[in-house]
Amino acid sequence: MKQLLFSLLLIIVVTACSTTKSNSPEALQKKEDVNNKVQAKNYVIEVDQALPMRGRTVSLSYGYDLKVKNDSVFAYLPYFGVATSAPYGGGEGGIKFSEPMKDYQLNQNKKKDGWEVRFNVKTINYNYQFFLNIFDNGNSTISVSSYERDPISFYGHIASQSPSN
Repeated sequence: MKQLLFSLLLIIVVTACSTTKSNSPEALQKKEDVNNKVQAKNYVIEVDQALPMRGRTVSLSYGYDLKVKNDSVFAYLPYFGVATSAPYGGGEGGIKFSEPMKDYQLNQNKKKDGWEVRFNVKTINYNYQFFLNIFDNGNSTISVSSYERDPISFYGHIASQSPSN
């Protein structure tokens, strides 16, 4: 009898946990909005945390973002890490540029709850490889790597407004 009650309780718990995915009208609208922006290559990821390879997570103030519009990307991101080479004259620091994207790839992720985006960018001083995870709820991660700098990642979310550039 105890084993039957335990089995029944276990089934109830497993069933309850498997149905926690939100299907509210707001969640469905957000998913549709995110999917439309990503597929149109017209979105802004506002970042609020940086995760450098060395050191702790850094909370960021308002204003840092990555904009994708058509075949170009506009980056205004901080950088915390070690650079193996620096531009002549020091540069202005951070990951800041407006450049065309190369080798853009868009794929649905394995769990089918978001998108994986990959692209490369060549600036005057650096070659960057970007890997973005954009989830249906708008949460996003950005991983940036370069031969000239330590890798860094960012956490953020898709902005409600599309880029105006």
